[in-house]
Amino acid sequence: MEALAARLLAGQPITAVTLGASITRGHGASAPDMRFPMRFFHFLNASFPHRGHTFVNKGIGATNSGIFAVCLDQLVPRDADLVVVEFSFNEPAEAPLTDPTRRGFEQLLRKLARLPRAPAVIVLHHYAWYFAAADGLQAGQYYRTPEQHLSTLAQYYDMPSPSLRNAVYREMQADVPPFKVSRVVKPNQTSLAGAKLGWAEAGTESQYMFADGIHPSDVGHQALAELLAGVVRMAVQNVAAAAAPSAAAAGSDDSGSSGGGSSDDSGGGSAVDSGSNDGIGSAVAELPPPMIPGNVDSPTSLCAMQESFKPVARDMRGFAWRAERPDMPSFVEQKWGYRADKRGSWVELEFSTEETPGQPGEQPATVHVGYLRSYEGMGLARAECTSGCTCEPQLLDGLWDQRVSLQQMHTIQVSQHPGCRVRITTVPRSADTPGGARPPGAGGKFQLTSVMVAHMPVVLASYALQAHDLEVAVGTASTP
Repeated sequence: MEALAARLLAGQPITAVTLGASITRGHGASAPDMRFPMRFFHFLNASFPHRGHTFVNKGIGATNSGIFAVCLDQLVPRDADLVVVEFSFNEPAEAPLTDPTRRGFEQLLRKLARLPRAPAVIVLHHYAWYFAAADGLQAGQYYRTPEQHLSTLAQYYDMPSPSLRNAVYREMQADVPPFKVSRVVKPNQTSLAGAKLGWAEAGTESQYMFADGIHPSDVGHQALAELLAGVVRMAVQNVAAAAAPSAAAAGSDDSGSSGGGSSDDSGGGSAVDSGSNDGIGSAVAELPPPMIPGNVDSPTSLCAMQESFKPVARDMRGFAWRAERPDMPSFVEQKWGYRADKRGSWVELEFSTEETPGQPGEQPATVHVGYLRSYEGMGLARAECTSGCTCEPQLLDGLWDQRVSLQQMHTIQVSQHPGCRVRITTVPRSADTPGGARPPGAGGKFQLTSVMVAHMPVVLASYALQAHDLEVAVGTASTP
């Protein structure tokens, strides 16, 4: 953090990234500028000499850290200087430290720390009062949260982990404005225990901490942004304190010198040494071994989407690489993929499902196959392992009754192998297939859009737009 603070004080530009779920995406805020990432980004731009930093918000609703560990290279810019990680609500509360979800979170932190610029990483903790229920308390249980485990991992890697719970728990418990929890901003909300939550009266919204049972209100988003700003301020104070003795010594030397100037005087230089932009990571100590016993240091994974999905297909008949909407302006909007328009077409995808190269493990890998679902003209396909790896055959249905066309993910458990081949074949419908032999809107079209291989839990089926949001996040680096 001090290296980042030195760069900010010296007026150098930085790239700041926020990773998380719906809270990072901004749910609960009344407007985009009220979301905690944007508030924090505004703080950085307003507080330091450089006013044009690069900001990237990669919040994907209802997911966990696993997707970011698998797709980090696609989601996080290589030149990131600061990364905020916010997953405290979306990680399972009761999981032990040895659980695959905790292993995945540690793997994410390790991958971030190894980025070329060795970015500062902040592990931010949200606290959902109404979903913290345990041991007789229906809400507000202090320890019913994965925060303890995630904080321990952050401490192990010397990463700050500011906590909303630690900052304002007493105020929430006492129901003191603006941190009141006796009501929420949105109507018709319920707690984890099923209790109906009171609705804030018009004009009193600024007194309440939460917009609903999970997400922060504008007040809560401001509190999260202030926690992040506090971490940066502390780092700035540390840098200034370290620079003070040398600055004082330099002043003493100057006062004792003769003459009015010096040929080496650069004029107006900063008292803070920001260091070089190049080779920033070289001065960082080597990472310690994983904290969780038996955790894989650098697991092999695959996140093939958009352009990177094209070379995964090794052989095909009846499928072709084409755009669903070729006239749209961007690659993401054009919806590229491997498409077939008649039954009996097939395409074979080849990739490694090993967790450690050269050491096939006994635990299966999870393969997430991305495909287009729509309401008209869509076909049915069968996925099966044909070479190297083994798996149970699966049916993928491109048809649904929602009046929208979206990418969805289908999960297949596959044995570990360095050259796993999975064949996708379009097949006829029958009375035994989903929807029967002739469901409304059925046709022969089927389109594959991506494939992911993970060795940790990845949440990608929580809502219809989730896979689409991931695809957009991979394809863009825009600010929130």
